Amino acid sequence: MTREMDYALRVLRALYQEGQQSAAAVARRENMTKAVTLKMLKRLHGAGLVSSQRGSNGGYALSRPCEELYLSDLILALGAPLLINRCQNPDYRCENRPEGGCGLCRELSRIQEVLDGEFRKTPLSAIFQEK
Repeated sequence: MTREMDYALRVLRALYQEGQQSAAAVARRENMTKAVTLKMLKRLHGAGLVSSQRGSNGGYALSRPCEELYLSDLILALGAPLLINRCQNPDYRCENRPEGGCGLCRELSRIQEVLDGEFRKTPLSAIFQEK
């Protein structure tokens, strides 16, 4: 998982558990700098996962309920697929087996499919539950 994905999950968790709040409140709650929090809120807002409201009652809130959001949605929103190997990239051409048929690539592709399925399996609301 990338650091960006970690920050995004922490911001979404804060908004899920506490509701609408300021960037400063999210940063304090999740032990992040305000600059990193604002940057991540901007990315999540641009992806349609977070809404913002100005004014004295303003702040940031989730645009969609976490019951409808999955890790796969966040991966797509951030625009960086989580691949276990570079040969999983559709544009990759193997320098060892350019004609195809690489057993390693085939096995890693199988594992990648399982991993992708797991990213679509559990809603963020279940992940964010504190026990």
